[in-house]
Amino acid sequence: MSFNILNPTRHDTYPFIDPSHNLRGAAAGKTVLITGAGAQGIGGAIAQAFARAGASSVVLVGRRKEPLSETRDLIGRVAPGCRVVVADGVDVSDAKQVDKLFGGLEEVPDVVVSNAATTQTELIAESDPEVWWRTLEVNLKGPYLIARAYVNAVRGAAKKKMGGRIINVSSNGSWNCAPGFSAYSASKIALNSFSEYVDTEERAAGSGVRCVAMHPGGVITEMAERTEMAENMRKMLVDQPGLPGGTAVFLSTDQATFLMGRFVSSTCDMEELEKLKERVVEEDLLKSRVVGLKR
Repeated sequence: MSFNILNPTRHDTYPFIDPSHNLRGAAAGKTVLITGAGAQGIGGAIAQAFARAGASSVVLVGRRKEPLSETRDLIGRVAPGCRVVVADGVDVSDAKQVDKLFGGLEEVPDVVVSNAATTQTELIAESDPEVWWRTLEVNLKGPYLIARAYVNAVRGAAKKKMGGRIINVSSNGSWNCAPGFSAYSASKIALNSFSEYVDTEERAAGSGVRCVAMHPGGVITEMAERTEMAENMRKMLVDQPGLPGGTAVFLSTDQATFLMGRFVSSTCDMEELEKLKERVVEEDLLKSRVVGLKR
């Protein structure tokens, strides 16, 4: 039977990526930092998944305190032994605020998830330049500033901590063209390429930091609910928050190292994808490329 590497076959948590079962203990002793970690979104679900998988500490980052506090309370119910730090009032597109965030951490995280994002639906001809560019600042400059601060923190750690993982939350909008989403799509396809650059540069530097771009699936979030979109697009929002949560935990493990520097969709079955490991590596799949005709 053939297997389409990007075929959406999963829409909710399944045994292979379940942080309470197959991945139980996968994050044991780790500190995980998540941006855009509000309870009603993908970031909150990712935070809970890492807590379920045994993370010792989770740092919740966002602009507003209330959504982060809700996530903290949810983690307290599912993983009472996990220490939760709420870092509110942080604009990820502000370099000084990001540097202050990392400078104030008690320890360098083992995993960093850049999930904070925004979008506006505007046709290019009718768009507001400031609104259009703001999408790029949050969705691309934000992950850049987070990655920059993190790799420097890893390199400069007093305890000579080496290694770490960055998971940049991307979107299948990075390779789909939907009118009105030019800023969002441009930010996400650039994020895919940026993730490959981070992974390539840090492998060369020997820091041990690896990076991957992850499509979380079509999840109904607060941002999705307020975004204008065609009805056929809205009908595609059928995935549960636990899906990107479990996938993120899997991508943080050594088992998923072969996927670093690539674009991975949560809706793809990770167990099936692992079976294609040799082909993915040999053919350098799941990367943004311009492919011409072969003679």
